[in-house]
Amino acid sequence: MPNDNQANSTPTTPPGDEVPGQGTEGVPALPGPSYEEGAEELSAGLGASRLPAIIAGVAAFVVLLVLVIFGVLLYNHPVAAARLRDIFIILLGIQSIFIGLLMIVAVVAIIYVALKMYDLTQFIQNELGPILERADDTMRTLNSRTKIWSDRIWRTSLPDN
Repeated sequence: MPNDNQANSTPTTPPGDEVPGQGTEGVPALPGPSYEEGAEELSAGLGASRLPAIIAGVAAFVVLLVLVIFGVLLYNHPVAAARLRDIFIILLGIQSIFIGLLMIVAVVAIIYVALKMYDLTQFIQNELGPILERADDTMRTLNSRTKIWSDRIWRTSLPDN
């Protein structure tokens, strides 16, 4: 019984003369994805992305329905609506006071951070600046002494003529 690979093999082509649908050295290339496979993946992706939109739409409809029912009940009972209005006005006042206090705290925090940054820049200029200048002077001195020593060593290592 002949080997199936040999019976179905195609002749090899020289490099650069590949036959479409075949890889290098005459080996048939794997088939690419068909149109149907790509369509299935695409439709599955679209279906998965529609679910959150559907849930959000249903939730928005339910909230709107509750608000409409609440509005109709308040329209039919004006005394309850007036009390509820007064309660909401008081809650808005308390909320405004709370937000005002938070704004004051935020401004104080920003001023505190700005002062700390000013202190940091003053520290860098007054404390670290002189230290860096002394280090620079030390490095310049070391550099000049190294040049002097290398010149002396160079002069002593030259042969006498």
